[in-house]
Amino acid sequence: MKALFINCSVAPFIDDIIALRKPYETRSRNTLRALIDQHVMLTETGRPEKLCRAAARIGTPLIVRSAEEWNRLRPLHRVPEGSKYDWQPWTKVKYMYPVTDVHAVAPFTPPEGVRHGRVWMEC
Repeated sequence: MKALFINCSVAPFIDDIIALRKPYETRSRNTLRALIDQHVMLTETGRPEKLCRAAARIGTPLIVRSAEEWNRLRPLHRVPEGSKYDWQPWTKVKYMYPVTDVHAVAPFTPPEGVRHGRVWMEC
């Protein structure tokens, strides 16, 4: 199974996904296209140790093309206003990937695998 890395240093994103408060995972580029319609392990980063904490399915992204739309959708992506993941003056587009079929798992450290950029690897 592939692992999707989610940086939780600015907000508890995986906790929000598990609690179904965050139904979309966001990226500034279409970097998760290879994971669409696949189940992945959601792996928390941005803390001292990486931890796989849940499994979920990644869907086809909603493409956001304006700061106004981004701000209107904030309750769905839960990116804190002003954080480094928020809409920036130079931002042209954001990708919001639906996260469905979420199942929490007992946290575990993922094995080292083949990394593909900073967003996923083989577990």
